[in-house]
Amino acid sequence: MAVLRQNLYVCKHLLALMPTKARGQEGPTTTRDKILNAALGLFAEKGFSASTTKDIARRARVNEVTIFRQFGSKRALFGAVVAERSPMLPIMERVSTDPRGSVDNLLLSNVSIVLKMLRSNKHLFYIMMGDAWRQPKIRSLAYNESIKKGLEFVAAMMQGLMDAGKMRRMDPMIPARTLMGAVQFYFLTTEILGEGTPEPQEDEKVIRGFVSIFLDGMRQDGGG
Repeated sequence: MAVLRQNLYVCKHLLALMPTKARGQEGPTTTRDKILNAALGLFAEKGFSASTTKDIARRARVNEVTIFRQFGSKRALFGAVVAERSPMLPIMERVSTDPRGSVDNLLLSNVSIVLKMLRSNKHLFYIMMGDAWRQPKIRSLAYNESIKKGLEFVAAMMQGLMDAGKMRRMDPMIPARTLMGAVQFYFLTTEILGEGTPEPQEDEKVIRGFVSIFLDGMRQDGGG
């Protein structure tokens, strides 16, 4: 459990030291940023194989040679897109982990933030679903930079809530997987595979339902 709390501290400390642009905020756009953004769009639209470095250079408005100087190869560029455009860093910066207030409000706010960030980064999910799984090294990178990092962060937050007496004790990875699974499945079945972003009222109803079920369970009082 101490390791999880240390992970949460390290994540927050690193975020505080990171430059503005890397933390998902507005800032000057570097040549590397331009290439990564162009590659992200093209890989999502065409897939890895059909996207050429010439097309990426044209969209980024740089010389094709610059791509190879910056990244070495198209495959390395693909890996950099998966690693550096993960929504986990901006999510970790924006959510609250303070256990002192209402746990209901904490989770309602955090789930809303996570959904917003997932939706604004959905092109990365197109890439991961379309190409990353075919490449073991990229798949491992995507897992470590997104899924694993997210699980550890949420588990550390759950541990903090348990320590504050706000949640019953168990392996914090279990509630972390439960909450993340519900939110990500909702995102996938609306934004990626469904009809698009739900109306705000529907979104709020679903988020409140997730938090209620997560905190209170579905068993009726006195039920078997």
